[in-house]
Amino acid sequence: MADDRNIYQSVDNKTDVHELALKIREDVENADTRAALTELHRRAGYLVTLSHSSAWKEKFGDDIEEIRDTAQEEFGVTARKINRRAEDIGTDADYDESWGESDDN
Repeated sequence: MADDRNIYQSVDNKTDVHELALKIREDVENADTRAALTELHRRAGYLVTLSHSSAWKEKFGDDIEEIRDTAQEEFGVTARKINRRAEDIGTDADYDESWGESDDN
């Protein structure tokens, strides 16, 4: 689950961002605690944070906006899945689904 997988693989394009988000969503399916869901929500957010880093801006150059858009879209999809899973396991489904909202989880 969340602690069993290293998600920090090399990212070379928007497809890699999508694949990382898919891996996070696979972990969501197996999460059985709020703590695990919170960690997965943070990981999804971390991809967006990385897309705003100077290192990624330098690496992707003119393609950085497309990378950022993909990261933000994937964050929303992942967060919605986290909220559905939270309901399934009987915990609050109150994770932010849009990047930039406060994250008090």
